[in-house]
Amino acid sequence: MEQHKKNIIEQLSVFVYRKWLFIIPLVIGTAAGLVTSFELDEKYSSSTLILVEEQQVPEEYVTPTDRTPFSQRLNVISQQILSRTRLEQIIKEFKLYEYQDPGRIEEAVALISGSSLEMRTPEDIIERMRADIQFTVIGETNPKKNQNSGGNAFTITYSGSDPQTAMQVTNTLASLFIEENLRVREQYAEGTSEFISSELDKSQEDLSKFEQRIKEFKQANMGTLPEQLEANLRTLDRLQLDLQNVTASIRQNEDRRMVLEEQLRVAPAAIASPATKSSLAGELESARAQMSQLLSLFKDTYPDVIILKKRIKDLEAQLGAAPTPSTEGKKPAPTVLNPAYAELMVIKSQLTAMKQRDGEIRRNISAYERRVELTPSTEQQQKDLMRDYEISLENYQGLLGKKMNAALAENLEKRQKGARFRVVDPANLPDSPDYPNKPLVTGIGLLGGGAAGAGLVFLFEFLNPAFRKPEDFEGILDIPVLSSIPLFNKDEGKAEQKLRLIKGKASA
Repeated sequence: MEQHKKNIIEQLSVFVYRKWLFIIPLVIGTAAGLVTSFELDEKYSSSTLILVEEQQVPEEYVTPTDRTPFSQRLNVISQQILSRTRLEQIIKEFKLYEYQDPGRIEEAVALISGSSLEMRTPEDIIERMRADIQFTVIGETNPKKNQNSGGNAFTITYSGSDPQTAMQVTNTLASLFIEENLRVREQYAEGTSEFISSELDKSQEDLSKFEQRIKEFKQANMGTLPEQLEANLRTLDRLQLDLQNVTASIRQNEDRRMVLEEQLRVAPAAIASPATKSSLAGELESARAQMSQLLSLFKDTYPDVIILKKRIKDLEAQLGAAPTPSTEGKKPAPTVLNPAYAELMVIKSQLTAMKQRDGEIRRNISAYERRVELTPSTEQQQKDLMRDYEISLENYQGLLGKKMNAALAENLEKRQKGARFRVVDPANLPDSPDYPNKPLVTGIGLLGGGAAGAGLVFLFEFLNPAFRKPEDFEGILDIPVLSSIPLFNKDEGKAEQKLRLIKGKASA
């Protein structure tokens, strides 16, 4: 403990002995710090608080097109604001960095480096202004949330040499942020709407092509389409029934033909019979009955129907011109056909027509059976075509819904109802400079001067080869020191004498 106290006293005595080496640098450093604090250009900082508001229409009704996270969107907009073009406009508008008188420190640095403050390039000025602008996000930003989540805010701070100008520049930056955000969101919404519209046009064109292909496919496969299968089966059933009826009629007429031919073998085909009204009426009735039978099987344009119609007209004309009973005996009776022969002729004609009808029905049955057989293959081809069509239709409907939502979102942004920036605290007018911190600069000068003074004291002390205490002799001469006489100087002050006396006692 005594030794430690002794060492402290010795060190203090060194500082007292070489006090001017310590005091002069200390005073110079303090003065330099004080002068520097007054020579440095003062900077005033003005800040504004901007809040990110979510869109005013619920997302259930209008889905926003821009879901960029807040931090990313802020970074993009800040890059736009800090661009060379924007900053040059602000610098020219407020005449920034043009009329500042550089301080002596800056002049000294410029002279040492060989540069000139008058020769600053525009890029240097732009970089300086970028350094004077600060963006600070307030609160934690959750990257998993979208941009519309509330609670996001940030501050814009600008530092300048004039407080009024600093406030104006900060307000201008805030306005640019708000305008740029609206422009970016509106441009994003318009771009999205245009892209979806172009994709919708392409989808509609593809859909029209599929519709045309389906139309051509149905025209080429008319009769074998799946939706026609039921109608084909019903037609096939009807043709089968018609074939049965025609076959039965042919069989009946064949039997009747054989009977009539047997009758005509024993009776002449023509007989002399007076063509009375009664006989003509009977023949007309028989012809009309045959007409009814033919019309039940054939249309009016059928050849046998046409022939029988002419026969009926002739009979009706003959019936009208037939003689009355008073005059019948005056003329010879005309020769008329045997009714059996006439009936045979009609039956033969009917058989010919029925056989033709039978062949036609059989051909139709084969055609419809072929349609039914081809329906499964046509159905598979139609399914493949319809599947592609439904995919195209679903894509078209999806794009149509997106286009409607994009149009709503675009209208929302144009009416400024979407997520936006709002100034909560306008830029303040600073009443005191933030830079430089004069006490701090002065304190740094004080510490620097003190460190320099202490360095000089120790440097001069350790470079001086003089003996300062008895132990130094013992270390050199290896002879014990019996006593030491302290130096007495009548011009010494009382403090120095007291300190030297204490040092002497400590050495003893």
